[in-house]
Amino acid sequence: MKTRFSISRAAVALAAVALIGTTANASPEEVRFEVPQTFRVAGHEFGAGVILLHSVANYTPSTALLEVWVNGECLGLMSARRMDAEAPGGRAEAVFLRADDGSLDMVGFQVTGKGSTYRFP
Repeated sequence: MKTRFSISRAAVALAAVALIGTTANASPEEVRFEVPQTFRVAGHEFGAGVILLHSVANYTPSTALLEVWVNGECLGLMSARRMDAEAPGGRAEAVFLRADDGSLDMVGFQVTGKGSTYRFP
């Protein structure tokens, strides 16, 4: 029994180190967008303002966890599907869809340099 307990304990410690290593190695990217009109992010509506997205971790090889801030208020974590950019951009670009009420719905963004596009579910 003691052998099983120590092996089990070692496995838990190894899993914890692997998890911490994965989180620590996530790319700490931050992108900031100034939006001059009414927009929505994660179901929250805002007047003109600033969106800040901070990469927290790579949840899977194709999914990133992002911390979302709008006008200095943290909205929490949001997942985004990461894929190759459709076209190389000269700067980071937010991607919005125009809603029926005329406001903008943020559906993703593109990061320069890495050629990655992020889409929200």
